[in-house]
This record gives sequence, C-alpha cells and structure tokens, in this order.
Amino acid sequence: METNRLLARLTDPDEEKRRAALDELALEMDDGIAQALLDVAGSDAALEARADAIVALGPVLEECWEDYGGEDAFDFGPELGPPVSRETFATIVRRLRGFYDDDAQPKLIRRRALEVLVRNPQPWLSKEIRKHFASADSDWRLTAVFAMGYVDGFAPEIAETVRTAEGTLLIEAVTAAGSMDVSGTATRIRALATSPEQDLDVRLAAIEALPHVDPDCFEVLDDLTRSRKPEIAEAAEYAIEELGIFDGTGDDELELDDE
Repeated sequence: METNRLLARLTDPDEEKRRAALDELALEMDDGIAQALLDVAGSDAALEARADAIVALGPVLEECWEDYGGEDAFDFGPELGPPVSRETFATIVRRLRGFYDDDAQPKLIRRRALEVLVRNPQPWLSKEIRKHFASADSDWRLTAVFAMGYVDGFAPEIAETVRTAEGTLLIEAVTAAGSMDVSGTATRIRALATSPEQDLDVRLAAIEALPHVDPDCFEVLDDLTRSRKPEIAEAAEYAIEELGIFDGTGDDELELDDE
C-alpha cells in the first residue's frame, strides 16, 4: 500500500512531493518500480514529471552496468544482485534509447534519456556526445559535457571547457574533470576552488574535484577548511578525506604515524 501511494505521487504537480516519493522508491527499487518509472516517462504526464522519472533510473542503470555488463558478469542471487533483473535492465536501456532517438520527443526528455544512458557506456555514445558538444544549442552542449563525465575519451574537451566555460557549463565541466581524473585541469580547478570572487556552486564543485585531478592539493584544501563559509570548510574537509583514500594516507595510516 505504501509503495502504491508513492507511485501515485510520481505525477504529482508538486515537485517537492514528487522528488520525495522518488527518493523513497529508490530505496525499494525492483522490477515493478522500474517499470512504473518507465511508464511515467512514456506517458502524457507533465514534462517535469516525465523527466524526473527518467533521471530516477540513472542509479539503477549504473549499478546494473557494473554488475551485469561485460563478458565476465556474475549471476547474482536475488539478495546480492542489482535491484532489477537483467530483463528489466535491458528494457530500461531499450526504452530510454527509444526516447532519445525519437525526434518527436521534447528536447528535455531526449536530453535526460541520454544523460541516463551514459551510465551504461556503449560505443555509440561517443559520436552522439561529440555531435552535441559541437552544437550551438546550449542545452545539448550542457548535456554533452555532463556525459563526458561517464564516457572515456574526452579529456581534451573537458580540459578546454574547464578553461573557457562559465556558469552551469563550468560546473558540469569541473565535475566531469573530477569524475574522469583529468589532471590537466588541476591549475584551473585550484584557482576556482580558492577564488572568493567565484560563485559558491563553482567553488564547491572545484573543491570536490581537486583530489581527483591534483594529488598535491592537501595544503590548498587544508587552508580552505578554515574558510568563514561553512559550506566551503565542510567541502574541503570531505575532500581531504577523499585525498587520503587516493594517496594511501587514510585514517588508520595517519593514526600509526602519530604513534
């Protein structure tokens, strides 16, 4: 009954209620819920509700690709495997590809479909990403840079966008640089992280990306933990923890050094 109530809220005009339902359903994800999301995505519901349903399938696709993808994929038991079956995984990919390929679909639906499909990297995606990156359409260009954070082979494009972009596109480029460990962006991302003139969201994205692009950023992050802005200080503390994981100086090792 509770699940049915949450499913009914997937098309609620109140965005806050809709997102809350999606968050709860994500914890209970199974074949039935995934199919319900696909049904909403392909329905005549409000555009925002359809787009939200597609986005909610992103984590599902990513987990299924990691566990089901490749020749060495392991057949998990129902308690250990991904939240949906191989058959439902295939259905999600097929339906989302259909949305993306259908020029009659609203642009937002096609963009969200591509942004989810990159969680299951396939060879055809690179050509589509390059096409949209070269587009004069700023929305599609934004989607392309987002997608570069999931598909290999775009380090030069990511680095160039980090160097030249502004606003939301810059945030996506910085995030992609962190996701793909694009070390050539280190100098620029350091500057973004430490600049008080930069927008807060840009600085936070840069701080989060730093451990992934600049292994020598400890002093920068340590200085930022003393920022008067609590969001900056908190982000820097988390980034230092991430840096410790990457360079092998985790908490246990640090404790041994102290002894």
